[in-house]
Amino acid sequence: MSILTSVYAIADAFDPGRAYWSVETTAGKVWSERSLVPTWTKGIRGVRKLDWLWDIVGTGDIKHLKFVTLHCPDGRKAILEMTEPGERRAKWPAFQFRTRSVGVMGGGDRLEYLVIGRVIDPAVGWCECFIWDYFPKETRDDKGELIYREPNLVAWHSNIHNFGAWRDTMTPLTELNMEVQGFKL
Repeated sequence: MSILTSVYAIADAFDPGRAYWSVETTAGKVWSERSLVPTWTKGIRGVRKLDWLWDIVGTGDIKHLKFVTLHCPDGRKAILEMTEPGERRAKWPAFQFRTRSVGVMGGGDRLEYLVIGRVIDPAVGWCECFIWDYFPKETRDDKGELIYREPNLVAWHSNIHNFGAWRDTMTPLTELNMEVQGFKL
C-alpha cells in the first residue's frame, strides 16, 4: 500500500459520476462503498475503499444487513430491504457486483453497470435487483435523431444461476459466484 494507492482510493470514493452501494446493519451500522478503511501494509499506513468481500462478507455483517442501497449519480436511490420488521438476521441473501469493459484499441476501461440484489427464493435462485447502467440502450429514427433512451436505473428480476441480460446489447452474465457474494444456497 503506497501513498499513491491511497490517493487513488480517495479519488475513486468521491467520484460524483459513479454509482455506489451502501448497507445498514440491524445493529444500526452504516457502511458505504465510499467509506475509507485504514490499512497497514509493509510498514506503510494508507487507506482503501470498503470492500464487499473483505468488510461485509468477511466480518459476517452480510448475515445482519437491514438495507442495501444503490446510490445513483443522478441523485436517485434504490433500496432493498433485507429483513422483516424486528428481525436481527437478514431474511434474504444480498449481493452486489459491477462490471468493467476494456477497449480493444487502447480505449481504456470503463464501468458498464453496478448491480445490487437479494435472493428471494434460495431453492430456485430467483432474485430481484436494481441496476445502474452506465450505457443504456438508445433508439434513433432514420435521421439518427434520438427518440428514446432507456432509463439508467433498472429494476430487474432474474436468477443467480442464469443471470440474464436486461438490454439486448450485452451478453448474459450466466451464473454468479456465490462464494464471493458471501452465501451458499
